[in-house]
Amino acid sequence: MNKHELSGEENTWQRNLDRRKFVATAAATSIASLPVANLSGQAEGENAEVIGPVLGHIDENRIFTFIRAPREGEVTLVVSDESNREVARLHGTAEWQNDLCVQFAITNLKPDSIYRGSFLNDKAQPLFAGAVFSARTPDEPENTDRVVLGMGSCVSSNKFDRIWRQIAAENVEGFCLLGDTPYIDSNDLAKNRANRREFWSTLPGLIELEKTIPFWGTWDDHDFGKNDSDGLMPKKADIRKAFIEYNAMSNYGENGEGIYSKFRRGPLEVWMLDDRWFSQTEPSFADPAQKTCLGEAQWRWLKKSLAASDAPFKMLCGGMVWYPKGNSEKDHWETYAAEREALFRYIREQKIPGVILVSGDIHVCRHHNYGPDALGYPLHEYVISPMHDRIIPALDVEHPARQWSETAKNVFLKVEATRDQLVATWIDMNGTKRYVSEVGAADLKAE
Repeated sequence: MNKHELSGEENTWQRNLDRRKFVATAAATSIASLPVANLSGQAEGENAEVIGPVLGHIDENRIFTFIRAPREGEVTLVVSDESNREVARLHGTAEWQNDLCVQFAITNLKPDSIYRGSFLNDKAQPLFAGAVFSARTPDEPENTDRVVLGMGSCVSSNKFDRIWRQIAAENVEGFCLLGDTPYIDSNDLAKNRANRREFWSTLPGLIELEKTIPFWGTWDDHDFGKNDSDGLMPKKADIRKAFIEYNAMSNYGENGEGIYSKFRRGPLEVWMLDDRWFSQTEPSFADPAQKTCLGEAQWRWLKKSLAASDAPFKMLCGGMVWYPKGNSEKDHWETYAAEREALFRYIREQKIPGVILVSGDIHVCRHHNYGPDALGYPLHEYVISPMHDRIIPALDVEHPARQWSETAKNVFLKVEATRDQLVATWIDMNGTKRYVSEVGAADLKAE
């Protein structure tokens, strides 16, 4: 799969990412279509359900976005700056083999600047009503003293629009989807596509938000085949294909495997871990007697990127909780204790400061402080689940590290980070602050 980026000024090839022939190409270069089955459940002659534009990864120089077009054909993205000057014109092709999804990556943009994107069909007409985004690139990390992000897991695709409107009211600069976002519970490609279409196109509050802020994502079990799923899931390549079609990330794992990624915003760097693709597929790099969770490639990437980061705060995000979950399922980090301890040991040996854990999945909100033994400074875990209304009181288990827990419904996490302090606030869809955790950068340094 090829991915092409068009320079804002130069119309040059920039990158080659794993996108399977469905992304934007420069200078009207087209990618040949292959005869494939239409797995969308729609007749090829009719207008399809349109999606987007949905914003994905945005950094100081790039904006990633995708749309789903109403029919096959050429799609043009016209990008203008705040003064309404055209800075880029990108061309892509909507094809059934990619469920009519077209991905674009705009590069060579200026930091801390507003850009507007509009989409045209092959007759230079607006592609569909509302096909416009307006997004701001962040400033360079060294020039950014504060960032506000939202995070959450376990979301309803067709209820609780109010939670997305509350997220918007908190003025978050981006949102991290931590898994079960959405619920799919199938490895069928058509069902994965249909559920992802429903997620991005049903709730008005989310539809508005996805056109103005970036979304980053990873998966958990219910969007990776079924409950308690792992890397042995049949047809996992189809699950990954649908994820790539319906998320505009800057990368998806490495070498066609996994979807792990990371991004930096000012004083905060975020790792979106993939705890499904590789799990149970081979012996662990940390202990051959155990099965792996992260896999060798993701482990190397994680170690290298953690060691290279100078962000005051570093959040490791995924679906699985880092302590014994409290039921018979295996999808928690206690199952992979050797890899968990290897990670903590590496952070301590390398004296990497500022690490905080973020998890979801369990339909209970929690804050743990594991103390300084693991990292040489207090290790915090923030559990944020669910954004829908189905709680699981049985998973509100006792634990000596537990500082707070609540079986609260319709909750997301607001993270505000400066160079000196990180404030995490659990907020429900009515705007009620359920709990607040504050940690200082000076307190998260190895002794």
